[in-house]
Amino acid sequence: MQLEIKAYGICNLSVVPVRSSASDEAEIVTQLLFGDTVEIIEKGQPWIKIKFAQDNYEGWMDFKQLTYIDQEEFEKISNSSTQYLQDPLLTITGPRGKQNIMLGSALVNLKDGAMIFGNEIYTVNQTINAGNQSLLQTTMGYLNTPYLWGGKSIFGIDCSGLVQNIFKVHGTLLPRDASQQVNAGKLVEFADRKVGDVPFFINAKGVVHHVGILTTEDEIIHAAGSVRLDSFDEKGIFRKDLNKYTHHYHSIRRY
Repeated sequence: MQLEIKAYGICNLSVVPVRSSASDEAEIVTQLLFGDTVEIIEKGQPWIKIKFAQDNYEGWMDFKQLTYIDQEEFEKISNSSTQYLQDPLLTITGPRGKQNIMLGSALVNLKDGAMIFGNEIYTVNQTINAGNQSLLQTTMGYLNTPYLWGGKSIFGIDCSGLVQNIFKVHGTLLPRDASQQVNAGKLVEFADRKVGDVPFFINAKGVVHHVGILTTEDEIIHAAGSVRLDSFDEKGIFRKDLNKYTHHYHSIRRY
């Protein structure tokens, strides 16, 4: 039976790339995690253009990496409260057998140990984190993850993907890029900063290009080469291993 491409879809794999154009050679601009919902903007095979429902980010992906749903199911999912996975990995069983999904995945329609969307059923094979861990505990789950431009997973992530995923898990939906995230939330004076606040940093042109999360008043976790902990002050991020400031301070937001 031929796969019908409907108006909406749900990512049914652990993590998939979304690219800047319809080519395997194109830049990865973001990723979808299991359970992420999208609107189909342009239909085609093997490439479709999608808009990510959470942040309106657009890009191209392989049409075979989605479960397709109609508008009614999409709206029902969008209007319901979604639980996000806080465990690093969770094994589930679906139409293609066992698979692992990761931290930040959407547990769509989870009830009695099963998720149902489209015509597919996914059962959970282990106990799920009850969702009572702190934002800082979730943040530390990404420590030492390698940096990947456009990445959003525990196997590769960029600075704004890190911040977006962490706050999503704890109920706050943010834009995808640091240049957009800096306009969300509440501006915080440097002297009033606290754990969980989000500092932003600028490049030589004065453009916001980097972001992280405070783990203490003087320490930040951010993705730069890898997800790492570094010193933070009013000048910016200081890397002791390099003995220099690598990112220049712009502002702090609280979400």
